[in-house]
Amino acid sequence: MAAKKNRKMTKAAMRLGQAASSNILQMLVNDRQGLVRESASFIRSLEKLWKINDLSPDLIWAELDERIRLADELRTRGIRPKKGRKYRSTKLP
Repeated sequence: MAAKKNRKMTKAAMRLGQAASSNILQMLVNDRQGLVRESASFIRSLEKLWKINDLSPDLIWAELDERIRLADELRTRGIRPKKGRKYRSTKLP
């Protein structure tokens, strides 16, 4: 059973990588509709990978919501990551 799960995970990971590459390609050729289509494919592939690993999408979205909440709270309090006098990142915590 573990070997079957590993094969499924490998296939899903490969599909996710292909979808990511397709997104980059659509961005480079400036194909907005293609980017929408490939982004949907990427998210679907990611959801399949979560399912194989028994992760609920609700856990992932809750984590993202918490990071956004924390970033908003820090911004409200005037706390921003700086290096020198420039913002060094726009990434979520």
